[in-house]
Amino acid sequence: MLAVGPIAALATIGLAALTGATAQSTNVPTWVPWVALACLAVGVPHGAVDHLALMRPLRHRWLAAALYLVSAAAAATVILLLPGLAFGAVVAMSIWHFGSGDVESLADLDGDVRDTRAWSILHAVAAGAVPLVLPLTGQATATTLELIQPRLPDLDVLTSGSLRAVTVLLALIVVARLLTLRRLRPATELLVLVALGLLVTPLLAFGVYFAVWHALRHTARLAQDDTGALDARSLRHIALAGLPALVLTVTTVAAALIVAGGVGDPGPWLWATLALVWGLTVPHTAVVSRFNSARRAGVVRIRPVHALACPPRTRQSPRV
Repeated sequence: MLAVGPIAALATIGLAALTGATAQSTNVPTWVPWVALACLAVGVPHGAVDHLALMRPLRHRWLAAALYLVSAAAAATVILLLPGLAFGAVVAMSIWHFGSGDVESLADLDGDVRDTRAWSILHAVAAGAVPLVLPLTGQATATTLELIQPRLPDLDVLTSGSLRAVTVLLALIVVARLLTLRRLRPATELLVLVALGLLVTPLLAFGVYFAVWHALRHTARLAQDDTGALDARSLRHIALAGLPALVLTVTTVAAALIVAGGVGDPGPWLWATLALVWGLTVPHTAVVSRFNSARRAGVVRIRPVHALACPPRTRQSPRV
């Protein structure tokens, strides 16, 4: 499970070099938005069982689900109405969400030893900033953002070379620390993410990271907590539980764009999907933070999604 993300990232770097979909190119190939859209769709279900994962007592599950969806809808609406301001806020929140999730995934799925609190925070910030900040500050960023939402390029900070340099420097500092501790996997993964962000056009780089790195690892953690083991059966149950969210997302975006008459242009599709994904990120981040705390404390809070009436099984901690 942990190898899928880095392998996909390296394959994407090769594909970008062959097709011209690089971070240095200002001409975004027409197929990139559609591939990015597919990646976002694939990643949507990974947070769809959050309201079940940390909900107790059981009788409150529908209230928890309603609050989750209402807060996500409100956030998505703000993003659509105030794209510039909301975009900056979502990026800042996502940096921590992605980075802390990556650090916790390595601990849960690979038995990676946690560093001191200060270095763990730096590791999380670096792991979250690299796949977000580097794509957003590439040469193709302005063209890409204008494609999906004309008002987004007003964020001048995205074109700041200093922001890009600070992100790379932070990543290298963390890599040096990890190598000193002989933690080769997280060090190598961070370098792969740096290469992905520096070499691949923004939409493609983020889409691949979101779908087969961040989302897949979170799904694996939920599967492990659900059954006590990470196997095909547990992954299937978690994935199936998240499919309704994917269907709902695709249906909502399609209906909105059919009404707006923008079906033939991938830009509006991608922007509407991004707004929904970012809207869902708001409650998802809060829930995953509680989930991370429970896992660090050795507490199993998730109830089996495939049999909610059954008691949780004994959890193991397999190395994957």
